[in-house]
Amino acid sequence: MKRFLLSVFVAVLASSMVAFGQTKKETSKAVTIKGEVVDVACYLAQGARGSGHVACATACAKAGGALGILAPNGKLYVSVLPDDHKHDPNYLLMDHIGQTVDAKGFVRSEGGVNGLMILSVAMAN
Repeated sequence: MKRFLLSVFVAVLASSMVAFGQTKKETSKAVTIKGEVVDVACYLAQGARGSGHVACATACAKAGGALGILAPNGKLYVSVLPDDHKHDPNYLLMDHIGQTVDAKGFVRSEGGVNGLMILSVAMAN
């Protein structure tokens, strides 16, 4: 019985490792994501965004809240820490809260969450 349970445990562990490997995505080249810079917490909790939410989103971001890019298709990309750890994830987005931008960076997705390691931000055309 112990051997059977151990076999079941190993099989479940192996299948979960395969599933984990299949869901993890990372772009190997930089992409450009166009969208509005939003405060992630307020957007997820209340749908808050736009020019009427800039002051609140700025205060939240200064207190450590995450900013992200809300693409026109509704997909939200949370800004993630750069690999060099030189700046916080909000560094390039702070001056663009509530505005539509073109953010260039690397997409990292896991478990339904989309992250964007941002390299540069420019106002969208």
